[in-house]
Amino acid sequence: MIDVSMNSRMPYYLQVKNKMIENIKMKKWNPGDTIPSESQMMKLFSVSRSTVRQAISQLVQEGVLETRRGKGTTVKERPATPHVIPKVYHRELGDTFTIKTIRDVSGHHMEYARTMLDLESKDEVRLLERVRFTNNVPFAIQQMYVPIYIGELFDERTLHTFKLVDYLDEADVPYKLSNEHVSTSLATIYESEILGISPGAPLLELKRTTLGIDNTPLEYCVTKYLPAYFDYWVEIRQ
Repeated sequence: MIDVSMNSRMPYYLQVKNKMIENIKMKKWNPGDTIPSESQMMKLFSVSRSTVRQAISQLVQEGVLETRRGKGTTVKERPATPHVIPKVYHRELGDTFTIKTIRDVSGHHMEYARTMLDLESKDEVRLLERVRFTNNVPFAIQQMYVPIYIGELFDERTLHTFKLVDYLDEADVPYKLSNEHVSTSLATIYESEILGISPGAPLLELKRTTLGIDNTPLEYCVTKYLPAYFDYWVEIRQ
């Protein structure tokens, strides 16, 4: 039996769905396999039939599972990708890296973050604002916004993990993809004081949105770098 957590703010159906996705990722359920019946999963996860049906329904809509009359619900087979996807790389430049948290707040007042996370006005957001150092020199400032049910999973390791997706797997929160957008901006007075530069100095801005398996945003993050400390390249092979 795999009980869902009654203490988590994450809805039961989403917890069940995440555990189903974990079974697929761990190769317990392979493409073409028939998953357990609704009754079996009710006992497995200790939830109601409606919760199981909601989890299955969303995974069917998302193309993870498929249901056929007389054959039950199976893990959907994936066609082979016929083309090569370019590889994008980026890295921070430096030697010894450290992180300092300068703000850690939760609440309903972060309206823009709620919009980016596709949340309702009643939903809380947690903000972690951190400064990234190399050899004790500040070179990046980051504002990471997450829904409160993700924020409640944070522990001491999270505060020292600059990229959230590196922590999600450990927290058993499956994610589908991260979208990153690189642009430039000019340092505000607040940013210039933290980074030790002049107001209006150029910064490299990296915006990242991480989506869960059901396309629900798990994170909206904005990191601003001193350009000399960030490297970015694309590799395309035939």
